[in-house]
Amino acid sequence: MKNKKNESRIFGIETITNNLNKFVVLLLASLFQISSMLGQSQVYDNFEGIKFLTYGSKNGVLDTVVKNPAPNKVNNSAKCALYIRNSGKKFDNIKMNFAGKLTGVNEYATYLGVPPKIKMKIYTNAPVGTLVEFLLGNRQGNNAYPEGTNSQFQAYTTTSNAWEELEFKFAQIPEGSQTSFNQIDQITLLFSPNSSSSDTYYFDDITGPVVVPKDKSDEIGSKIQTTKK
Repeated sequence: MKNKKNESRIFGIETITNNLNKFVVLLLASLFQISSMLGQSQVYDNFEGIKFLTYGSKNGVLDTVVKNPAPNKVNNSAKCALYIRNSGKKFDNIKMNFAGKLTGVNEYATYLGVPPKIKMKIYTNAPVGTLVEFLLGNRQGNNAYPEGTNSQFQAYTTTSNAWEELEFKFAQIPEGSQTSFNQIDQITLLFSPNSSSSDTYYFDDITGPVVVPKDKSDEIGSKIQTTKK
């Protein structure tokens, strides 16, 4: 009887150990999947076939299929987007919507180390030093400021009438934000915010944190929350 009990006890321990090992393997695989996505970048729209976003409300004139006005080594694409700013709107903006959620935004939204950068190629007749801004937020709140905005990124132009690639630095998480890192599914683009300019902007190759398809975003978001506990 003792031998049978010992055998049963050993079998039970082995079963628990095997199940625990399987759980650890699955957990490590999930964490690896999450960590491999954090800090990576993805092209959202190159206006020549790669497209992971749709354009929502806007104040100015937007054309997403125009001829590149002046190809150079920075941008030799045949097509790009054109935006003419509405001078009647001080905070003229374009809403860009994703079918899923952005992941790894916290890797971008930090002052520490050398974080990855949101990037965009731009050609404009606006003066050198013009501010361009991205607000990352939630579509449900229409990325309202500050509650619907998670984080704010800024760059300044360094040339006029020639292509350049802007790298957007993290500016801040606005005070009063009610949008967490795992809720971001909208970007608001502002050219020369808080002004009355009517300059023309060509832009291309918008690049930023990886987009997670909607059917996986909730799953990954919950895993991120679990690993933080």
